[in-house]
Amino acid sequence: MSRNDHAAQRLDAAAAALTQIAHGMRAGAASSAEIDLVVADIVGAQREHFGAKRRAPHGQGARGKLLTYFKAHVGEEIDGEQLRLVSGIGEWARRVRELRVEEGYDIEQVATSTYIMHRAEPDEERAAQWQLANAIRSQPGGAMARIEAFFTANVGEVVTRDQLDYVAKIKEGSRRVRELRDEAGWPINSHIDERELSAGEYRLVSTAMEDRRDPLQRDYSENLREEVFARDGYTCQQCERNREAATKAGDQRFYLELHHRVAIADELAALPKAERNDPANLVTLCHSCHNAETAKLKHAKLAERRSND
Repeated sequence: MSRNDHAAQRLDAAAAALTQIAHGMRAGAASSAEIDLVVADIVGAQREHFGAKRRAPHGQGARGKLLTYFKAHVGEEIDGEQLRLVSGIGEWARRVRELRVEEGYDIEQVATSTYIMHRAEPDEERAAQWQLANAIRSQPGGAMARIEAFFTANVGEVVTRDQLDYVAKIKEGSRRVRELRDEAGWPINSHIDERELSAGEYRLVSTAMEDRRDPLQRDYSENLREEVFARDGYTCQQCERNREAATKAGDQRFYLELHHRVAIADELAALPKAERNDPANLVTLCHSCHNAETAKLKHAKLAERRSND
């Protein structure tokens, strides 16, 4: 018997075994171990007929195989073991990430080693964003400079932690975001500031110097900011706008800050910390209203001091 005939015979036997297992499943009498044995026989027949795997032509490698499989099962949960078998490599998770990040496919990780492709067509804008990230990643300079360049090139757009880590060539992209926001005052929103954003997503609202955050905002923890913003419905309590309303009105530079109800900036240092960070003494204002309110209170305080001199 030739090798090809023997391999075909093994597949015939595997097919018959699978039919028996399917009957057993309907009767509630099948086991996972039985399927594992058949899968092993199928892989053995494949190797016997085709030989050891060679490097696949461009587009037909592990990533191409994974994409074909995902597209055949859109909307279905796919386990990592399936993806390992389809791709034929141990680093299949890296290829899935490439499909999601580099090519813009909407592939969600719903559990450990479990994924769902939601749409068969890629997001072209997302793919273009990655191409931009790839170009910036190649630029000279440090991690912070590359992250700044990526944010600036995507002002107003949502960027992800994965993209920032890729651009920066480090796994601390989110830490650099905090430094830009808290130390340099960049108006970068996260899911704390915008309920439309998910954890690990960010948006640079503006690059204009006049839109930089109030330095005192760095004194508030993310938990405190989230608590007050959520309490106030992510809405400025003065102009009554949220980001959606501001965007519809053409204001792309809208973002939220915390404001003290009873103290102005030059008095905050004198307040006990508990009172300074008491949610009852904090209110949500947009950056524009916060600037106007702070200026008005400072002017009133200055006038009061002059009248007392």
